[in-house]
Amino acid sequence: MASDMPKAKKTILLGHDGADPLLVKRFMDEGKMPNLKKVMETGTTTPDLAMMGVHPTITPPNWASLATGANPGTHGITCFWNHTTGKDLLTLSYGFNSRLSKAEFIWDTAAAAGKKSILFNYPTGWPPTRKENLIVIDGSMVVVNTRAMIDHETIYYGQEGDFPIEETPHHMDTSGVDCMIDEEVDEKDFELSEGEAVATTALEGFIIKALEDRKTTGMVALRYDRVKTPIKEAGGWKNNVPKAREVVLPINGGLERRFGLILTEDGQKYNRLRIYVKKQDEQPVGEVRTGEWSDWIYDHFRISGESKPVAYKVKLLMLDEDGSRMELYYSCALDLTNTMWMYPHELCSELYEKVGPIMHHSYCGDHEVMAEAYEQMYDWYGRALKHLMTNYEWELLYIHVHALDYANHIYQNAILEEHNPEYQRHMDYLYRYYKMTDDLTGELLEVMDEETLLFIVSDHGGMSREVGCESPLIGDPHSVAGKLMEDLGYMVVNRDKDPPEIIWEKTKAISQRSGYIYVNLKGREPYGSVEPEEYDELVEKIIDDLLCMRDPNNGRRPIALALRREDMPVLGLYGDHVGDIYFTFNPSWTRVHGTQLTTSTYKGTSVGCLFMAAGPGIRKGTVIMRPVNVIDIVPTICHLTDIPIPKDAEGGIIYQALER
Repeated sequence: MASDMPKAKKTILLGHDGADPLLVKRFMDEGKMPNLKKVMETGTTTPDLAMMGVHPTITPPNWASLATGANPGTHGITCFWNHTTGKDLLTLSYGFNSRLSKAEFIWDTAAAAGKKSILFNYPTGWPPTRKENLIVIDGSMVVVNTRAMIDHETIYYGQEGDFPIEETPHHMDTSGVDCMIDEEVDEKDFELSEGEAVATTALEGFIIKALEDRKTTGMVALRYDRVKTPIKEAGGWKNNVPKAREVVLPINGGLERRFGLILTEDGQKYNRLRIYVKKQDEQPVGEVRTGEWSDWIYDHFRISGESKPVAYKVKLLMLDEDGSRMELYYSCALDLTNTMWMYPHELCSELYEKVGPIMHHSYCGDHEVMAEAYEQMYDWYGRALKHLMTNYEWELLYIHVHALDYANHIYQNAILEEHNPEYQRHMDYLYRYYKMTDDLTGELLEVMDEETLLFIVSDHGGMSREVGCESPLIGDPHSVAGKLMEDLGYMVVNRDKDPPEIIWEKTKAISQRSGYIYVNLKGREPYGSVEPEEYDELVEKIIDDLLCMRDPNNGRRPIALALRREDMPVLGLYGDHVGDIYFTFNPSWTRVHGTQLTTSTYKGTSVGCLFMAAGPGIRKGTVIMRPVNVIDIVPTICHLTDIPIPKDAEGGIIYQALER
């Protein structure tokens, strides 16, 4: 880049969590992602649109590296959850927490130079790292304002009859994903992991189970609340409508009731539902037709003894024409007074006023509802970002959105014919989320000018596994003490306890998180059992056992590599937040991402990170052969702008992408 070339005045890093470069390329080649193709044609990328991520190939470490230019060993965020050497091996800290980073963020160096930044739902961006020159829109979880949701999504199953209302709550998430980041809670004590991975295993089975649940009267432990409620002839209403039917809808965790009036338009076929706070009310709070979503319903819930304004939507999934059966989806309810998760806090109310409430994603099991909920969320994202970009001063905008990773965990295996005869239908579902990604990119392109630098990236892709290859019971980012370590004889468990407990004095090693094994070393671990002089031999034996292990289904080796602590720096792993051994799976045994090398691929899917760059100083229509790494992004941004480089950055400037 010539020294007299003007610097970019603004920079956007648009992060699409879970975007697989190989699928992006496939969809672009099919003419389905015109906005991303435009960025590629006016900028620079690599032959497969990919760059390498850091390890583990999972959300927090990679987004932290994309914001610091540092390896995980330097910034200290080494998985979805973090562990600090010397603490109880069952105690983990939530990896989204900005306080965990030991490396300087690019927005901190920008702020120190008097430049203003906006962080939009960026992992490791919350809580705010400084008060001046910084706007932060959440970042404590994978989507905006999850912490402000106060009532869980529900499907109401209305059925003609006279019977007690049956309420079945959702299955509580024990993986730790629901952990808070605030002044008091940022770590969690985990129980012994009993089964398969929680979050890196495809949710296809969950979806099938959910859809089956809708066809039966039996109710199973799923991730949404279910209510079976009677439909009766309407009675006692202020507005007496001929032929109307009624249904009671428990809300606010079952603490309150709303009343539904089921109506016809032609006096014959039922096709509408009106929702009232009380039967004596003149006006409903909401109305919805069969197969459609309602507008936002503004209501009040009793929360901690106070009446607070909330917003939610419903979709009338099904209503028999005779009014005898109904299925109604009710979204998570948003507490409109909870402004904690944006900074400055008053910005939350401003966005609700100017843009409206935000829809939360769904795990209800209905493919259409889940996609439509995310489409509504992305619509809010686009409008909120436009509002921020046009009404506030900024030089740096870091964005993270999560639809693709969400979809990967649902559809990843089902998109291959070897897994599912209806693979094309599932690929169509997955593409719908890629279309959302492209549409949001287009929204931003509309408000960008020629002086704005744009990087489009992902933290990892999403990879299908080979049929017949079952992942070993080890390597779950949301758990400790994988069952495999017990089977290999390194961990002893008292299974007479509920939940089972590790017998530490007999346990030599446990697995923890996505790829770490910790020796239960005396003098380091609170309940150490292994003498220091036994350490080296034990580590070698565990590595031998891992590499000798074979999949009973095919006799092949699931483990790709296993490194000693002293060898981990070749992957950027070192310091107080890594184990004594780090291992990865061979590609065929993948759990979508997190357990394999960043270079892994399988049948047109990959774990690589998306990379595109365009704007001032970037070559146009160029494909570079240089291997790019996520830690190279921050140094390159700083080189093209007046933002000082963070002091802990370790990546290199991508000179091959620059105009000369």
